[in-house]
Amino acid sequence: MRLTRRDALARVAATTAVGGITGVAGCTGGTGGTTEETTEATTATTTAAATPTATAAETGTGTSTPTRGEYTVGMYTDLYFDPVGLHVEPGETVSFELVSGAHSATAYHPDNENAFERRIPEGAPAWDTGVFGEVGAFRNVTFETEGTHDYYCIPHKMVGMVGRIVVGSPGGPAEESENPDFPLPDSTRITEEGSIAFDDWQSEQQ
Repeated sequence: MRLTRRDALARVAATTAVGGITGVAGCTGGTGGTTEETTEATTATTTAAATPTATAAETGTGTSTPTRGEYTVGMYTDLYFDPVGLHVEPGETVSFELVSGAHSATAYHPDNENAFERRIPEGAPAWDTGVFGEVGAFRNVTFETEGTHDYYCIPHKMVGMVGRIVVGSPGGPAEESENPDFPLPDSTRITEEGSIAFDDWQSEQQ
């Protein structure tokens, strides 16, 4: 049976009945690269262990103009990334923008919190924006490693807040099995269409 958004949200209700769910607010530093959080007024850089294959765009000085990547993925209170599927070329940058709520964009890599398995290509680092909650802020990740990169929101992974970015051509562990937390668009379709809106994908799951 294919998991639907209703099924995913039912997990929250069940968990709440047992012990409750603690909301996540505020901002924590990312791991696996240099991440950049920016708003229209300020630029704040958080640096973790730098790697050559997944770094954020450099911000320069604290008064520099915020720089967005070539693509933007929104993160929403209704617990989804939009677009849910995105195709980029190696070396291009994605800005993960906080539209509402408090979220992260975190690669399925064993070094990341709650990942449990690798669903990004071998050789790609454990990129992670960290959880942040300032509406309008965004954090950049530049993708250098070709293949399929599945990612999730740390506090909302269990309710299916996941996404997929195909860098260049599909490939890697994510192509070997369906995402365990919520179905994602086929990588070939993402490559052909360029991006897949969450609403379009969700309507196909019902």
